[in-house]
Amino acid sequence: MRTYRSEIRLIQMAVGLALIVLITGYFGIWGPSSKVPVGQTGTGATVTNSASTLTNSKIVALGDSFTLGYPLDPKYSWTQRTGEVLQVSVVNKGKVMQTAKDLLNRFDTDVVAEQPGRVIIFAGIGDAIQGVPLKDVQTNITGIVEKAKSNHIIPVLALPIGYPGFQKSILETRTWELRYAQEGKILTLDFSSVLFDSEGKYLDGLTIDGKYPNAKGYKAMGDYAAQILK
Repeated sequence: MRTYRSEIRLIQMAVGLALIVLITGYFGIWGPSSKVPVGQTGTGATVTNSASTLTNSKIVALGDSFTLGYPLDPKYSWTQRTGEVLQVSVVNKGKVMQTAKDLLNRFDTDVVAEQPGRVIIFAGIGDAIQGVPLKDVQTNITGIVEKAKSNHIIPVLALPIGYPGFQKSILETRTWELRYAQEGKILTLDFSSVLFDSEGKYLDGLTIDGKYPNAKGYKAMGDYAAQILK
């Protein structure tokens, strides 16, 4: 009888210990999980993509002359500076006179073929200059984002910056794109914050001709992008 009672007590103790382990594990008493999901967020959110948490840190910058570094040599571009600061590969796929449709058309060749972890989509300025309707700009940028996602590439949207004579169209694109990014929880870059004053004019010493950044301006853009992306 004593042996039987001892066995019952041992069983009860074992069950009690198991319950304690399950409960403490459920409430995280043993410490937080080491697995942190990689998220993508809109401007102003608290969680952002980090090169250190991505298995593929390579970035492709897809855009127009402002991505290329025009009218300077691409070695002075913001993409070059961003890569240097982050110490990751940032592939410059900027070309002159580009619209969002042009970027969409060359996405497979210039982005997918590079197999990056992220793509920075810098569109909208060329569309404004060439008079592309906002509806078409929206369709093409959305198409680029969807192409990126379908190829397991994280999209990052760079808002178009001001260009003399086309501020109204650019503002319309910026407003839509920012809302679109926030709804889709897509990280955004706003180079205007480091290039222009409150009146939309280039800060002293950051432009060549009032239209394009100079080397110092592109450096400021690169430092800014690195700060947001890191």
